[in-house]
Amino acid sequence: MSERLESRSLSHVSSDKFKLDFFARQEEKKKLENEKKNFYLEFLLDVIDVGVKALVFANFQGSASETDKNDWGIGILICLALAAILSFSGGSIRVMNMADMSFVAEHGYSKRWKVQERMQGSGGKDPRIARDADRRTLNHFVFRTVQAFCADLPWIVFNVVRLSSSSGQKATLDLVSCCFAGFGFGMKFSAFINLVKLVFLAGQSVARKDVYQILPADVKCGVGVSIKDDTVAAIEEAYQAAVGQIGGSASFIYVSMTATHDHESGLAKIREMARGVPYTGCTTCQGCMTGTRSERTNHKVCGVWVMHDPEGDFECYNFELSDDPLKAAEKAGKASYQNFTKRRDSNNPVTRGKPSFVWVHSAPGPEDLVLVGLAKVFGNEVPLIGGSSADNDISGSWKQWSSHGGGKLTGAGCSISLCYVSAMVQGQLFTGYNATGKQGIATKCDGLRHILEIDNRPAITVYNEWTGGAYDEFLKDPEDSIILGPSSLFPLGQVCGEDQDGEPFLRSMHPHLIKKQTQSLTLFSDVKEGEQLVMMAGTKENLVNRIAGVATHIVRTSGFTLQEVRGALLVFCAGCMMYASDSMEVAAGKVSEALGGAPYIGVHTFGEQGQFPDGMNRHGNLMFSCLVISSRRRVIKLLNVDTGKQVMETDPGFEDIVASGAVA
Repeated sequence: MSERLESRSLSHVSSDKFKLDFFARQEEKKKLENEKKNFYLEFLLDVIDVGVKALVFANFQGSASETDKNDWGIGILICLALAAILSFSGGSIRVMNMADMSFVAEHGYSKRWKVQERMQGSGGKDPRIARDADRRTLNHFVFRTVQAFCADLPWIVFNVVRLSSSSGQKATLDLVSCCFAGFGFGMKFSAFINLVKLVFLAGQSVARKDVYQILPADVKCGVGVSIKDDTVAAIEEAYQAAVGQIGGSASFIYVSMTATHDHESGLAKIREMARGVPYTGCTTCQGCMTGTRSERTNHKVCGVWVMHDPEGDFECYNFELSDDPLKAAEKAGKASYQNFTKRRDSNNPVTRGKPSFVWVHSAPGPEDLVLVGLAKVFGNEVPLIGGSSADNDISGSWKQWSSHGGGKLTGAGCSISLCYVSAMVQGQLFTGYNATGKQGIATKCDGLRHILEIDNRPAITVYNEWTGGAYDEFLKDPEDSIILGPSSLFPLGQVCGEDQDGEPFLRSMHPHLIKKQTQSLTLFSDVKEGEQLVMMAGTKENLVNRIAGVATHIVRTSGFTLQEVRGALLVFCAGCMMYASDSMEVAAGKVSEALGGAPYIGVHTFGEQGQFPDGMNRHGNLMFSCLVISSRRRVIKLLNVDTGKQVMETDPGFEDIVASGAVA
């Protein structure tokens, strides 16, 4: 299916390009025909002019006295020779130009160009064609000016002096030639005026005007998934499949395994196969998504996603979550940033300033505080995207890892990756649920994730009423009840703001446990007293469609074209995955279609982090977080298609090149 989608995308691009090329070439052919007509008319007049001058010379040689021949013969011959040489040499050059233009009109490029293929400029036009046309026009004005002042004007002056000094009879042909030369001089003088306007007023130069092409980022992505039982064999199979798609070495590796695998041996294999390449990852619930598949065979799966970006750079870091996760995250953020700034290439503009994004994997629990701590270092303008590590049975066997310190793996910590990508990226966090009309205030809490009362009533009583009694049976049991399964239908949410259309965007929160003694409710996200809560609801179909809509929305709002998408990292809530279990193949297919078949991996987490439409980084549950990587460069690089020289946005003279309009 992905191949069909890619073929469909490419055919759509080819169709649009064909239409642009078709109209551009039609316009080029029309201009060529007009240029040919002007050439034929001017050349005919030049031939007549030379012919009249030749007749004057022949008549002079036959009728003039020996004295006149001695006085004027050499001069008139020089004037005739100048007119003939200029007319026929200029005509020859013009004929070669016409042949080149005919070739361009037929093939779309010139044989004289270093890059002999058509470039896509404004309106489908190749800017080199306009450049060559401008240059021909300028050269033509120069040539016509030379003709006027080196052929027509000397002929007029010379013959006027000759005829006024000669005592013999003035031939009518002599007068006609002067009149004809005067007419020609007048026509060519208009070319001289245009030349003055172009050179002195418009600043156009006779020198060649180079054309530059905007280069895409050299970013490629690949993905591989294995269901082999042996961890080392599974990692090797997934990695080889991923690097096979990029046709080169990996610059960054993302590794995900279910908790049932031997993580240490799998990561050791990654370090062996990709020595020195930074990697990060976490455990995923049951399996992962890739292409059109939701791979959860035996709930034992390995997934590897790689990025090739020779101009980018990556700094991976692991840290333990202490009693103060906020301070621990802030400290780790500063340490990782300092580590990177010490070793980064100061000459590479891609690695200057803040990272393109920070990929985050925290153990479930303190994610909200981790994001606050990281935001103190990187600010909210840097996307903090990722998901909380997960296992298959909520037994706490989740883990996070990275290449930091030779390969660290932890169960109660956090891994972060500072990613400086040469391409533009776009990521956002979305919920798959809609708000209902039921809402209230958290009036009493016991910590950040434990709600005691809503609107001054027991939290579980209010929540059960909102769901229409969905938890009546649970409330009969005196023991505390885990409600992760049924609460996937009825998450709580918070209104975090409004989008550009005035629609509210919400953070959904997954209710976890009913505490019978206090009739309270615990969540997987932080809630503070005084905050407003809303009841949310969703269906399998809504979740499946919404995840594809997330990818589509990100691509659309980013300004990327679908053909610029090179890959994506996707975080899909484990609770949503289990709720929509039998529809996950459909969800994967929709994601693949939304991304145009680009390589992606989707992991199933116990919490999701990312940017909301207002630019704030937040943590939520039962949500989708997606990061799309394009081929559009962060720092623009231009290629001089005539010389092969490359110019960066940060180089001197870049703005002058752009201002000159010489960029395709």
